[in-house]
Amino acid sequence: MKRARILLLALAMLGVLAAPGQAAQPARAKAVQQSRAAVVAYWTAERMRTATPLDVVRGGAGMQRRSAAFPFTSYEPATYNPAHGKVFFSHGAANFVCSGTALTSANESVVWTAGHCVKALGAYHTNWAFVPAYMDGARPYGTWIARTLLTTSPWGQDGNFGYDFGAAVVNTNGGQTLTGTVGSRGIAFDQPAEQHYLSHGYPAAPPFTGGRMQICESDLGTRDTSTDPPAMGIGCDMTAGSSGGGWVVGNDVVSVNSYGYFTQPNVMHGPYQGAVAQQLYASAAGS
Repeated sequence: MKRARILLLALAMLGVLAAPGQAAQPARAKAVQQSRAAVVAYWTAERMRTATPLDVVRGGAGMQRRSAAFPFTSYEPATYNPAHGKVFFSHGAANFVCSGTALTSANESVVWTAGHCVKALGAYHTNWAFVPAYMDGARPYGTWIARTLLTTSPWGQDGNFGYDFGAAVVNTNGGQTLTGTVGSRGIAFDQPAEQHYLSHGYPAAPPFTGGRMQICESDLGTRDTSTDPPAMGIGCDMTAGSSGGGWVVGNDVVSVNSYGYFTQPNVMHGPYQGAVAQQLYASAAGS
């Protein structure tokens, strides 16, 4: 992937580090103390426009390459599925952007994203908001504010990229639930890695601007054995800001944009969505 140098600074600020694999542990959650009105007021059009795109660029790799090339198609969809949207949050005094997906759930309020889009090592993010179908500053379905942020224990405790999953449970908006308003994607776990993926996201580092959603369409290209379970790699040219965007097969999200390598241009990695991610989803859906 083409990555901006600003990513390394952003990651240093957030304290995102890699760690060895570990066994499944309970999901970690944080109740948000901020009021919905305060967070909506915080996210002015200018703050949204100038927020820093966040993705992860890693150093060395344990790659098992399947082929010499990772063919993919990259495009802006003609019609946006409003289940996909842009994520905004603060960490300290800095503002950042990621991507996310509204999921089918009993509470009709779950947004699925990357773990580093809800929590850095040591602290959850603040001012967390989801804007479905964001386009060039427009918020056609409003701004949805988190009431609870969750991530896996392996990510929350140690920054383990094999479990870089996060979720937000958002407040109602005008008395309506998120998925009752915008619809939703399903979610699936323990699926075969050999799939044809549609990766959604809002890349905001050059040559993209973050104003519009992009889709990368690709078969599985590689497995990254530096994580346990091995993360999946697909062909994709999305840049910073696309983190947390859902990888869709059929109508189900089966992974999220997580990280890339400087040494692997145009390759996006997503963690394998197994039992730990399923436990995280169950915790979010039951919140």
